[in-house]
Amino acid sequence: MFGPTYDWIFALICGVLAVVFFLGKGQAVLRAFTSRDQRDKKSKRTPEEELRYQRAIAMFLLMLTVTSVLMATLGTIYAWVSWVQIAAVIIGLIVVVKYLRKNFPE
Repeated sequence: MFGPTYDWIFALICGVLAVVFFLGKGQAVLRAFTSRDQRDKKSKRTPEEELRYQRAIAMFLLMLTVTSVLMATLGTIYAWVSWVQIAAVIIGLIVVVKYLRKNFPE
């Protein structure tokens, strides 16, 4: 999108976050982006539900990583790769939001 260097850095960040969430250690990251009001009102999830929640987020981050690597390697050669990346991000975001709303209504 902005150049291969940006795509590699973005892929690295998303890849590290995906690994953290796959390992189930992403609670601190989630807490950092949750406001105090939401934390007070939020119902507690069981550890199994929390792991499923984090793995759903990890799958989306992994998809972002793969599309960013494709963009970094093939984006300068093929112009259509950027459209594939945009479509994949939109579709992935819709699927993840639907999954989270269905399985974790809060």
